[in-house]
Amino acid sequence: MRISTWIAVVGMCIGTPAFAGSADDYDASSPFSWAGAYVGAQAGYSWGEVHSHDVSKSGGNSDWRGSSGPDGAIGGVHAGYNYVFNSIILGFEGDIEAANFSGKIDSEFAGIIETNINVQGSLRARIGYSMGRALIYGTGGLAIGDIQSTYDEGSTHDNSTNIQAGWTAGGGVEYAWSPHWTTRVEYRYTDFGRFTDNPKTDSGWNYPTDVIEQGVRAGVSYKF
Repeated sequence: MRISTWIAVVGMCIGTPAFAGSADDYDASSPFSWAGAYVGAQAGYSWGEVHSHDVSKSGGNSDWRGSSGPDGAIGGVHAGYNYVFNSIILGFEGDIEAANFSGKIDSEFAGIIETNINVQGSLRARIGYSMGRALIYGTGGLAIGDIQSTYDEGSTHDNSTNIQAGWTAGGGVEYAWSPHWTTRVEYRYTDFGRFTDNPKTDSGWNYPTDVIEQGVRAGVSYKF
């Protein structure tokens, strides 16, 4: 799905009459507290790097390496809880997303290697500084990705699935435009670590692969 479609979906959510009504009824001068639980949805765009090389199973030597620049749309749901200490906001948040993060490497021996992330999620801490209804925050923690790899060399095909646990970190800006609704923009860098495949297309060699993703997300949240 194109990133413009995801942006349009978020835009329609923000602009719906129900949301607008809540914002119209909100007195901007009234106190606002970031404390408590919230749920929401986000959508955005991701890009990154996939680095792969071969390692001989018998000798341990390598005679090929390559990389690709995958990208694609991302979108999903999130939930979290904030604690307030004067202007300091501490909390935790989890999310799960569908992704269309995909890239191809034309390798010399194993054929076309395609790497995809279709589902990903994270569990993170958040720390921020509140300026009334505006919040600037940093976030970081555990990232998990369902990474699919396919190998295509003429009449020989192979595929693998690796559930990778890595780390993610970033930051964003959030703004409360009604007593319960907030909107945000967030950037995160994610390192899913390394996995190793032994594809049938080049069975005498292992293929260690590293996956890095960067992403920008726009989202809306409902605070209880």
